[in-house]
Amino acid sequence: MSPEYFPEEILSELKPFADVESKKLSREELMEIIHNYHIILTRIGIKFDKELLDKAENLRILATATTGTDHIDVEYAKQKDIKVISAPGANAVAAAEYAFGLVLSLARNVPWAFDSIKNFEFKRSEFIGNELNGKTIGIIGFGRIGSQVGRYAKTFGMKLLTYDPYINKELADEVGAYIVKLDELIKNSDVITLHAFASPENGNMISYDEFSKMKRDAILINVARGSLVDEDALLDALENKKIKGAAVDVLKEEPPSTNNKLVHYSNENSNLLITPHLGGSSWEAIYNAAKEIVQKVKEFLINQGSN
Repeated sequence: MSPEYFPEEILSELKPFADVESKKLSREELMEIIHNYHIILTRIGIKFDKELLDKAENLRILATATTGTDHIDVEYAKQKDIKVISAPGANAVAAAEYAFGLVLSLARNVPWAFDSIKNFEFKRSEFIGNELNGKTIGIIGFGRIGSQVGRYAKTFGMKLLTYDPYINKELADEVGAYIVKLDELIKNSDVITLHAFASPENGNMISYDEFSKMKRDAILINVARGSLVDEDALLDALENKKIKGAAVDVLKEEPPSTNNKLVHYSNENSNLLITPHLGGSSWEAIYNAAKEIVQKVKEFLINQGSN
C-alpha cells in the first residue's frame, strides 16, 4: 500500500509465509482489488471505512505502521473478523522531536525570518522572539510522545503541567510534570502541546472556550490529530490575537482543499505555521514502524500455522 514506507529488506521476512506485493494504490484502485488480499500493510493516506472494508471479502489482517488507527473503522473491522495491528510508540521520538522543533520555531519566529532573508531583507528587530527557560508548557496527553516532549522541555528549564485522564502518575513524577485539570493547564501554560489520540470524546477539545482562557502570549502546538482542534476557533483566536501563535502539523482535511481558511491565513500572517503531517516522518521512525508491523504480522502467521 505504501511501498516507500516498507523497505524491501523488511518485507522479505514475510516471503516464506505469503506472496508479497509492494505497490502504491489510490483508494479507487484498492476498491477494485482489495478482495484479492488476505493481509494489507499500510500507513495514513487511505481511509479504511465501512465502504472499503465491505469489499475486503478475504482480508484477515490490516496492519498500519502508525501509532493511531483513526483512519481505520476498527469496530467494523472487528465485526468482519479483520485483525487490526498498529505500531504504538514506534515514532515517539520522531514526533516528540518534531513537536519541540515547532515550539522553538514558533517561539523564535524562524520560518518568517527565513522567508525575509530569502528576499534579501535583514530585519532583525522584527523577529525578536521569546526564550523558553522559565516558561510553563502544558502537555495534553502524557503517553510515549507527550512524556518525551516533557523531558525535552525540562532540559530547557520549563515548568511542566500535564492533563491526561489515563495518566501514569509514576511516569509524570519521573519526568517532573504536575498533573492538573484541563482548565488549569489551559489558563496557566505559555506553550500548549497536544499529544492525545483522536476519539469522539476528544473532538474539538480545543475550541472557542479554551482559546478564550489561554494567555494572550500563549502558543499552541498540534502534532497529534486535526480533529482535536476546532479550526474555526483557532482562526478566530489568531485573527483576534487571543493567542500569540500556533503550529499545526495536522489538519482535519488532509491534504487541505484549496479553500482551507487556515492555509490562506498562514499565507498572509506570521503567527501560524502549518506542515504536512511530518511528526512521525523520520527515516528511523519509518524503519522502526515497518519492522515492528512486519514482525507482528509474521508472529500472527506463525501462530496461525501452528494451530
